Order: sequence, then structure tokens, then C-alpha cells
Amino acid sequence: MPFYLEPVWRRWNDEMNIINEKDIDYVEERLNYQVVFLPDAYNHRKYNILAYLKHLKGDHDEALLQLQKAESGIPASSTSEDTDVKRVVMYGNFAWVYYHQNQVDKGFTYAEKVQTILQKYESPAMQKTLLLDIYGEQGWTYMSFTGNYYQRAAECFEKALELDPEDPELNSGYALAVYRMEGFAFLSKPSYKSVPLLERAVQFNPSDTVVKVLLALKYLDLKNYRQATMLIEQALLEQPENPYVLRYVAMFYKRSGNTVKAIEVFKKVDSLTPNTCAIHYQLAKCYKIFIYKHRGLDGQPNGEAISNAMFHSKKAVELNKSSVAAHILLADIYIRANKYQKAEEEFDKTLTMSNLLYEQKQELHLRWAQYLMSSRKSESEAVNHFKEVIEIQNQTIFRESAIRALKSLAETMISQNPKDATGYGLLGFIHQQERRDVTALKNYEKAHLLDPDSEEYSDACAALYATLS
Repeated sequence: MPFYLEPVWRRWNDEMNIINEKDIDYVEERLNYQVVFLPDAYNHRKYNILAYLKHLKGDHDEALLQLQKAESGIPASSTSEDTDVKRVVMYGNFAWVYYHQNQVDKGFTYAEKVQTILQKYESPAMQKTLLLDIYGEQGWTYMSFTGNYYQRAAECFEKALELDPEDPELNSGYALAVYRMEGFAFLSKPSYKSVPLLERAVQFNPSDTVVKVLLALKYLDLKNYRQATMLIEQALLEQPENPYVLRYVAMFYKRSGNTVKAIEVFKKVDSLTPNTCAIHYQLAKCYKIFIYKHRGLDGQPNGEAISNAMFHSKKAVELNKSSVAAHILLADIYIRANKYQKAEEEFDKTLTMSNLLYEQKQELHLRWAQYLMSSRKSESEAVNHFKEVIEIQNQTIFRESAIRALKSLAETMISQNPKDATGYGLLGFIHQQERRDVTALKNYEKAHLLDPDSEEYSDACAALYATLS
């Protein structure tokens, strides 16, 4: 393929390891809803990405149909210059599809169309216009996929903004990418890097209601309730039927503690975009809040809340089997429903999933450890899972929780039986994982003194002696 097609589909193809057709179906469904509910001005991009998904599935005839829609979807209001740039991307994609269909002549026809347009953009100023659109195209494509690609999306938007810092759509894209990265990081301390970016995006693109509600959520976290509420009210006035606005409005109510209102709005979103994994997941989380909040007269967990939480969490898993978060939530609901065997099966099944991120492994082991402690009263098994969390060095809320829980357990063991080596061994492990080797060695030496036959303690002492010598 000619080198100038490489920045579009070829690069995506090399970088995206999307081999699970269920993942592709999930993204495809979201894009089809976006075609209906998001501004028509961006439909050409959505069709381009839909064409790429069809290419990933090997359906090149359908990919061509989507590209034809993309071409006809270029806004009539676009300038000649903008239209040329958008056609470069589309014609390159056409050439790519025909290349994979072994229709070489048609592929070269579109490649020549690309070349003809590129000849008009040979000057540095004109090349800037071309690069601007290509970087934007890549950024929005990465945003269409999973959280693994948000960092790459942000990098693309950054490059584009270096060329045009005041472009409204690119400012919105960059703010959205950073916002999603913050939500995906599971950091122990919340990050607010996206706040000034969201504020800037609202300034340059006041009609972008989605950006407004995201900024409202950040203001809520910062306890800026007046500004947050004002933005939510504006968004509801501007787009009261837009599911992409309403889902974040529902999140606002949920985080504000108004779970009943959140459920009401999430159900409205579900009526507008049926069978969406994310909405059923959020509904399950809302009903989970009610399980213990509204107990029955006998003091038992709320049966109706359990039933609703179970229904929506199962539905979320059914709609997107690769959603690790949905599987973890379902396991948690099983625990609350006293269905322990099913919970263990769900935990076990989820741990074998191929797409697990380190943060998700940490959360899984943490939830399993908490379950073993509270429901099975099995400290030894729980300890193994707490250790699994801590050994993954990613500094997340899950790792911090595991360290606190294991440290508390160790201190309880020592207070109950000062001659039991186990508590000192656990403290040694924790300090070693936190790179506090001197303190770790002191605790392992105490453990080894109390249990001289333990290979674990003697090996740990030997390793630490070598490190500190």
C-alpha cells in the first residue's frame, strides 16, 4: 500500500489487537446509536469507523457500503478545503478495502484520487490542514474502542491541538480522552487534570452538552455544587432526550446520593438505547445500593433490590461478555444474595479472561479476598488473594485496600498470639512489597525466630540480607 495510507487504517490495524468479535459487535452497536443521537456533522467519521469494524470482521462488501455513507455524510456546509481533507481519509480507506478484496484496479483508482488531492497540499501550510484532520480521525477512532486506547487518543488530540489550539472539536476530544483516562486509572488519589481541559472545551464549544455534564461531574467531586448543578440544568434544557447526556446526568444523581432519581434517568436511557451493557451495569450498581440500605422487617437484605441488581448485572454480562467490570459486579451481587458457589464460579471464570488489565486483576483478587474473609471466614485463602493484589505494583485504590486489610489482619494475629510467626511474616511481606527492606527484614527475622523451619521466612531473610549488604 502507498505510504500515505499508513496513518489511517494500516496503523490502527497494527496497533489494535481486537480479535474478539463480541468486542467489535459492542463497539459497532454504540456507533450505530451515535449515528442516531449525536450531531449529524460527525456522521462521516462514525461511518468510517463502522467501515473499519466491518473490515476487522472480514465483511468488505459491508465496509464499502459504510464508506459510501461516510462520503455522502460529509456536511454540506464544509469548505472545499475541509471536504478535500475528509475525502483523503475516505479514499484511503476505500483503497484499503479494495486492496483486501484483491480488486487492485479499483484500489489504485482511489489511491490516485488521494494522490490528486495531496498534490494540492504540498506546501507546509496546506500539509498542516491535512495532518490536523488525520490526527483528529485517529483520536476519535481510538476513543471509540476500550480504555486501553484512551492514552493514544489523547496523544493524537495533543498533536492536532499543537497545529490548531482553538479548534472546538479537538478541544472536546482531548478533554474527553483525559477525563476517561482518569476514570480508568483507579488511582488512590483522584486526578483532576481534565478539569481545565473540560472548561476550555466548554469555552470553545458551548454547544457540546456532553462535555458540560462531564465537567459537572468533576465539579461535584470538587464539591463545587452550585456550578455542577447549573451545568446539569443547562444540559437538560438543551438536550433532554439525548441518551449520551442523560447517562451522565444519571451518574450525577447517583453520585449526589439521589439513587431513585438516577434509576429513573438510567431507565429512560435504556428506553432510548435498549440493550446497552453500560446502562444495565449502572442500574445494577444503583440497585446494589438498596440491598442493605432498605432491609426488610426481619433485618434481611432487600429481596427486591437483590432481584433487580441480579437481573441488570446478568444482562450487562450477557450484552458484553468481555466486560470485566460487569463480571465482577455479578459476582458481588451473588455474594450479597448468599449464592456463594455461583460467586466463586464467576470469580474463577473472570480470572481466566484473556483481556484482564492489571488493575482488574487487582480488583478481582481484592473482591475475592474480601468475600473469603466475610462469608467463608477463610483467612489463609484470603491472605493469598490479598498478596496477589499487592504483588501487582500498580498504585491503585485496590492495592491500598489490600495493604490496609492485610496489615490489620497481621496486627490482629500478633495481638492475639505474639508467638505466632504468621503475623510478622505478613508484615515482612507488606514492607518488602513497599520497598521498606530494613523494616521487612526485622519482621521476617522475628517470624523466622518463631518458626525456624519455615523456608518462606528463611528465604525472605536471605534475599533481604543480599539486597542490603
